[in-house]
Amino acid sequence: MSHTQIFLTIHRILGTMLSILFLMWFLSGMVMMYHGYPSLPAADRLKHAESIVAGEYAAALRSSSTVSIEQVAGRTVGFDKDDNMCDLASGMPVTRLTDEALMQVAERWTASAPTLIDTLSEIDVWLIGAMPFREFPVYHYALNDGKGGELYVSSRTGRALQLTDSRSRFWAWVGAIPHWIYITKLRATGRQPWTSVVLWLSGAGIVMVLAGLVVGVRSAVVARRRRRLSPYAKPILRWHHLLGLAFGLFVLTWIFSGFMSLADAPQLIWPVRGEHSAKDVYAQEVGKQKFTLPAGSVLASADVKRLDMVEMGGVPYYHVMTADDDYLVDATQTAPHRSVLNASRCTDMVQQAYGKDVSVSAVLLRAYDDYYVSQKQQLPLPVYKVTTDNADGDTYYINPKNGACRYYNNNRRAGKWMYTGMHALNTAFFADRPVLRSVVMWLLLLGGTAVSLTGLVLSVRYLRRRLR
Repeated sequence: MSHTQIFLTIHRILGTMLSILFLMWFLSGMVMMYHGYPSLPAADRLKHAESIVAGEYAAALRSSSTVSIEQVAGRTVGFDKDDNMCDLASGMPVTRLTDEALMQVAERWTASAPTLIDTLSEIDVWLIGAMPFREFPVYHYALNDGKGGELYVSSRTGRALQLTDSRSRFWAWVGAIPHWIYITKLRATGRQPWTSVVLWLSGAGIVMVLAGLVVGVRSAVVARRRRRLSPYAKPILRWHHLLGLAFGLFVLTWIFSGFMSLADAPQLIWPVRGEHSAKDVYAQEVGKQKFTLPAGSVLASADVKRLDMVEMGGVPYYHVMTADDDYLVDATQTAPHRSVLNASRCTDMVQQAYGKDVSVSAVLLRAYDDYYVSQKQQLPLPVYKVTTDNADGDTYYINPKNGACRYYNNNRRAGKWMYTGMHALNTAFFADRPVLRSVVMWLLLLGGTAVSLTGLVLSVRYLRRRLR
């Protein structure tokens, strides 16, 4: 058997097994350009959250591990960094909310009375993205809002975990759920065995496409000698060959980038020498003795939905979240007022994580770059880009308004190109040209669909022949 025949056999066998999966991936990818898996944005949670009742919480804050304050079912509660909850009025821990308290939470999401559908002790298909393993039982409510709204609430924290309606569920069933192979049983206890299943399927797909490209190029060379585009006489074979030549490289990069969505860039090529992350800009333990500004005065000055205590670069801040805004308040001041981080402060925050042997510099970005980018313009601007000169090329993107941070090193930058760069054209160039991106994505996805559809037809015919 020649090398070409070996590659043809590999391509035919794997194609017969995977062609329908490839077709599903491309078709659902078209849907996902406009409709993703349902999720509950933090802004929506804040919009429906209760406003914190202002009070004197200094003693309770000092005597507990609380770093966050919220109002849940009429009482002011504190959360530690692991989201364990306590009642700030009594100082007693709260391990689970009552049915009545959870109903009060659900009532804030609808004008009509919600209906309890179920109390879940394991995830369903709409909780896969939330992965609420510490939150069980999760209370599942119908909102009776005329849209088929359904709300999932944690019985441990009283926080809403997921919100869906009839429309978002429909698009998820034809888009994200088949695309990501969101099978509940595969995710019942965590990311395994789902991760392994997707990696093995996409890995086999990569081998299939590579074998097909080898056969396709070889066949094109033979056809050229005969002054033809394709050596195949049967129309479906000829179309599959020509479409594979035209879009095969895209199909390969798309399946490879899908594989890389669950894999890290190889450290053999892009080694990671240090142990750094976005958490570097925050103190692991908040020094509460530094908070001279009382939390009560901050709460009295605005309609606050959530108040976090954070420490950055040795300076304590209150992170204030309202229904439509979030910002920092310097906790060393005598009165609450908004604080905006400057370049010097951002540089100091990162410098403390590296010491004096590493040079750190900051520039203000007013436009996206290839690593701080959002195709839907959802990431806020401006941000400070803080870079280091260490071997890993560590870089931090820090929001001067609220202190939010994103982190990249050389390995993560490579991984970004191998995943979202290839898979969704998620780059600064296309973020500035959304119409062009849509045109290019539609052209490539339609091409990949055509390759997969012709491959599926050939697979069915091949199976019929074998069965005979």
